[in-house]
Amino acid sequence: MNPTSQTTNLRPTNAAKANQLMKKATQLLFMVAVIGQFLFVVHIVSFYGSSFFTGDYEHWNKVLYNGLIAGDIIGNIALMVHLFLAAVITFCGPLQFIPKVRTKYPTFHSWNGRVYILTAILISLAGLYMVFSRGVIGGQIMAMGNTLNASLIILFAVLAWKTAVARNFTAHKRWAIRTFLVVSGVWFFRIGFGLWIAINGGAAPGSTEDLGGPFDVFLAFAHSLLPLIILELYFYAKQKDNSTVKYAMASFLFVLSGLLGVGVFMAAMIFWMPS
Repeated sequence: MNPTSQTTNLRPTNAAKANQLMKKATQLLFMVAVIGQFLFVVHIVSFYGSSFFTGDYEHWNKVLYNGLIAGDIIGNIALMVHLFLAAVITFCGPLQFIPKVRTKYPTFHSWNGRVYILTAILISLAGLYMVFSRGVIGGQIMAMGNTLNASLIILFAVLAWKTAVARNFTAHKRWAIRTFLVVSGVWFFRIGFGLWIAINGGAAPGSTEDLGGPFDVFLAFAHSLLPLIILELYFYAKQKDNSTVKYAMASFLFVLSGLLGVGVFMAAMIFWMPS
């Protein structure tokens, strides 16, 4: 047999295996993220929802910086909108990326997407209002990070909507994923802290009580930008006609799934379960 011919015949098999491994790694990462976001939704609904219906609003101020402030009607409304829409958007987001939901229920996918984009924009505007009217813990650096996150959410949401209207579904899917990642910024912020504490054996070096430490500054921007960088690397590997690159990305995603799982567990134990 011609060695060149044999090598050529093997190439599609290697590429197919590499693509399949990347797909499995992506599915695992998505599954871990969905579990983590479900826990976050449960926390929002059980903690803030129960307090809302019982009228125990002061309970919020035990965990929020500049929570409900007497006399600040617009600010309090913005806070409530931000919190409750956070539960809606965190629940609706993952549904957009489940293939069976997208193919079997296209009408639901379309309307859920509209709700998601509208909610993303509203929650970002409410967040920006609170940043500029009330300030945030961490000062100007954290305010800059939150402003960047909200601005990216609005930009990506608009681009996801425009590409959907133009029926450019390849571009739409990419912008939708980018939107999903930046919308999850608040969640990533907590996951980042959880993972950092786990890595350091229960401590958080570089973090201060007022969120002004070097790690806090890093996370102020990394909770938006780092997931986007990883996504672009994934897009690059997926397009690249190179099995080695694909295997490397698949391996990285499997490791990332483990790290994300640790971060989710620690965030649940530290931030969500106690409250």
